[in-house]
Amino acid sequence: MARTGRRAGDAGTREAIISAARGEFAHSGYNAATIRAIARRAGVDPALVYHYFGDKPALFVATAALPKDPRDIRNATQATHQPGSPGVRLVANFLAQWEADPAHQGRPFVVLAQAVSSSPDVARSLREFLSERIWAGREDTGADAQWRFNAISSQLVGLAWSRYIVQLEPLASASRSEVAARFGPAIEALMTGGPAE
Repeated sequence: MARTGRRAGDAGTREAIISAARGEFAHSGYNAATIRAIARRAGVDPALVYHYFGDKPALFVATAALPKDPRDIRNATQATHQPGSPGVRLVANFLAQWEADPAHQGRPFVVLAQAVSSSPDVARSLREFLSERIWAGREDTGADAQWRFNAISSQLVGLAWSRYIVQLEPLASASRSEVAARFGPAIEALMTGGPAE
């Protein structure tokens, strides 16, 4: 039995939680937002939030319409069973998440870019989320590592921007494997801290 004043799970509960989470992430940022505060906004028990989404990172992925949790992409890149060097794998996995729907290739990135560009609050929440999911817990946390992480992120976002929004040719129509092969070595140089030349 649901608590008094709280909505029980129904067809609209998931959407209500996403809407409440969007508001809470924008208001508090990713780091300060809590499942309890999001549940309060949605008028549901916190257990329902966990039931539908599992945890805060998964909820943010749904709220921001991210195709995948960035940590999954990082882990897939580190998996040695995939072909290619780490840089090639990173580019391929990064692009694959935006190209899951061949009829609307890149649309999730376009939607996310529009949201981030139009709202500093969304940009802040996304930045905090990415910091936690990708960079937190790593051993290389010095200033040089932070610059390398920024450079990698800038390269990947710029690549997606050029491929999906500006649609530069031949980048826009090239196969994902060709793009990964061409851009992977430069990304890998940043990953390993090697020379960029």
